[in-house]
Amino acid sequence: MDIKSNSMITHTNSIFENEWWLNAVAGNSWEKIVVKKKNDEICASFPIYKDRRLGFKILTMPPFTQTLGIYIEDNGGKLTKKLEKDKKILKQIIEQLPQKCNYDFYLDTNNAYILPFIWKGFSVSPRFTYRLEDIKDVDKVWDGLKENIRTDIRKARGKVVVRDDMSIETLIEMQKKTFARQNRRFPYNCDDIRKLDTVLMEHNARKLLCAVDKEGNVHSATYYAYDDRRCYYLMSGGDPDYRNSGATSLLVWEGIKFASNNSKVFDFEGSMIESIERFVRGFGASPSVYYNVRKNNCILSFFEYMKPKIKKLLKYK
Repeated sequence: MDIKSNSMITHTNSIFENEWWLNAVAGNSWEKIVVKKKNDEICASFPIYKDRRLGFKILTMPPFTQTLGIYIEDNGGKLTKKLEKDKKILKQIIEQLPQKCNYDFYLDTNNAYILPFIWKGFSVSPRFTYRLEDIKDVDKVWDGLKENIRTDIRKARGKVVVRDDMSIETLIEMQKKTFARQNRRFPYNCDDIRKLDTVLMEHNARKLLCAVDKEGNVHSATYYAYDDRRCYYLMSGGDPDYRNSGATSLLVWEGIKFASNNSKVFDFEGSMIESIERFVRGFGASPSVYYNVRKNNCILSFFEYMKPKIKKLLKYK
């Protein structure tokens, strides 16, 4: 096998690994490691994104991107042979990672075999996303919702209508209000959101839902990116004046119903924040593990160690 980068390939684990997605969120700061068989056919690939953190080079995640996984062709056969092949491929991919660089990236949930990273000195820790794996029968999904979620949905139906024809500016405004309520800095570049939205519309891969009352007030907005495999609950925001209207629960439910006709899985994108985890768990979703792979210098390691402690001191949630 040989390895080349920046090759045009179509094999992916998720929407995040499509070249058009990466061009939209990462510009020229990404490339792709590709493993080929002797016949020059691609059997594995790994898109990587380079950035800087505290002035140091780091291979990490582009904006709005949950994971970047390693795609490995599955030829069936015995598990022992598959793992041996995967081990050989992962070893080659790891050897081709940028040198003199730090690493902090998230692999796709399909990448369950991560031992080669550990053997090469990387730190690997689990993260959790929440998913609804069987969404074709929406009545069954509805039965799996917690009662308080169903109550919020019913309450919201009496106050708002759900619209899918509003501008991305509505979502941006709702997000800004959400962060302002939490006394947090708005972390996104608005032009980056607009650029991604344009690209997703070009590929028929987004759904923007807004909850609007009869006076024209927007209570909440939710944004989904999807393909025929997974629909991701990518972004959302709400007006704090209508925080208790139940609108967000209604929009998520409508997003699930939309996904049931377009994707196989609904992915909440999870969270390590307890209050968010509690909310998404209320929709009957199950936790799914993916892995954070790290190898940083002592300065960045100390920064990562201190970051949650600083957040706790600042009561950052």
